[in-house]
Amino acid sequence: MSKTLLAREAVRYVKSGMVVGLGSGTTAREFIKALAEADVDGVLLVPTSADSEVLAHEVGLGDRLRPMWAVDRVDLAVDGADEVARDKTLLKGRGGALLREKIVDYAAERFVVLVDEHKLVERIPARNPVPVEVLPWAWRFVARQIERRYGGAARLRTDGGKLGPVVTDNGNYIVDWVPPGPVGPSIEEELKEIPGVLESGVFAKRRDAVVLVARPDGSITQL
Repeated sequence: MSKTLLAREAVRYVKSGMVVGLGSGTTAREFIKALAEADVDGVLLVPTSADSEVLAHEVGLGDRLRPMWAVDRVDLAVDGADEVARDKTLLKGRGGALLREKIVDYAAERFVVLVDEHKLVERIPARNPVPVEVLPWAWRFVARQIERRYGGAARLRTDGGKLGPVVTDNGNYIVDWVPPGPVGPSIEEELKEIPGVLESGVFAKRRDAVVLVARPDGSITQL
């Protein structure tokens, strides 16, 4: 129920003629459904994953979908997060769509994040590993470099109900890194200095995001 309420609140930010980035994950799915119900005129949609694209088709929004290369701007991006720190640094990528999410979310003029209260943390990561999307050919090298430079454990993601590594929509692998403690915002750029790293799930550059939080009592507040 909380995700449905968050989704309906987020739809209020959508205006006629906007280009809207569709996030990925369970909360983003509720937003896509709510957006279909709202039927705002003239809205174009840029999905961040095949999952979001398929759902948009299923709920009648298929004719509004556009790839990122086909739009000149993104007015609004709406997405969820796995963890949100007090300074609005986000941890994302448990669902594997972090690279496309970051491109769309960072390009957006306005970014709205939808989370339940339990996802608010002091610093990231608190309960989840830091996902790192990597070139498949270099995954072991990347994992070793992360461990040598920063400590902790970096492991190839192999869950997700399939045999072998999890493969992203971009054809890449994901290395999940459990650091020895919380990380700072600078880790976002530092990780990309390792050859083979394409992107990480640390989103530290959108401190201007509107974070809508669903509280246990059913209310929604803004961080």
